[in-house]
Amino acid sequence: MSAFNYNYAIVSRIPNSFKYSGQQYTSKYEKENEIDVEKAREEHRQLIETLKKCEVRVIELQEEEDYPECCFVDDCAVVIGATALITRLGQTTRQGEVAEIRKVLKDLKFRIVEIVDPDAIVEGGDVLFTGKEIFVGLGQGRRTNERGASAVVDAFPEYNVTPVRIDGQVQLKSLVSMAGKDIIAVGNSQNANRVMHQIRQVAQYSYRILKLDNDKAANMLYVNGRLIHRTREEIGDRSYSVLDEKITYAKHKLQLSEIEKSGGVLSNLVLFLKKTTLPKEIVSTITSRDVTMYSEVNFM
Repeated sequence: MSAFNYNYAIVSRIPNSFKYSGQQYTSKYEKENEIDVEKAREEHRQLIETLKKCEVRVIELQEEEDYPECCFVDDCAVVIGATALITRLGQTTRQGEVAEIRKVLKDLKFRIVEIVDPDAIVEGGDVLFTGKEIFVGLGQGRRTNERGASAVVDAFPEYNVTPVRIDGQVQLKSLVSMAGKDIIAVGNSQNANRVMHQIRQVAQYSYRILKLDNDKAANMLYVNGRLIHRTREEIGDRSYSVLDEKITYAKHKLQLSEIEKSGGVLSNLVLFLKKTTLPKEIVSTITSRDVTMYSEVNFM
């Protein structure tokens, strides 16, 4: 099978406790950051309908009130081919979220890999799979760390794994994401530019770069030959026009202005899977022309 061709998508319903989840990103309570849960749920329902249009079966998990951010399922596992690495989230209050994801993946007969190192932290939002290699964002504080990146190396030995440094508390896929086969979308913040510079330096394969004028626009989902991205009102005329001009395959736009108050992004909301009758590895689309001079991988 090819990378980015999926037949399942795991999502999780939004709990009532999601209402205050965004307050952790502010120094004090602010009324405008309070989340309207019903609006967030409607945005989530639209996401599910869009996923169905992309020809995936949606597995919708029951919400868990003990975990306000349980809807951010992409953080809970890294799934490539028949292998699923169960992650360890940096926030201890979120670590219980992985239990239901683990159960679903076991039921679907994926090969489950658990993290043994007690000091390893890795979140799915920090792991970017390009179809040919893997980049892991190393953040600050209780974010994905070098030991977590090593767990990714151990789980997927058939792929080159490269760590890249990120400033602050954002995740890698909040700055760069896959916009198509061999296409990396990147935002325009200083952080995003630094990350993209690192990727250019250490990537083993060649990619086209889709430059957008804000980080929000650069977070998107590429699935089954379609692109899911944010609305014009959310990402601005310039970035929206770039997507219209440069992306010729099917596109779907989604509004997530309520959900984003929590600090989450579009890619956090979905965990894509390709379930085959017999366990198979992803067939890479690497060709000889893809290979660049970069072959060494070192922590930066």
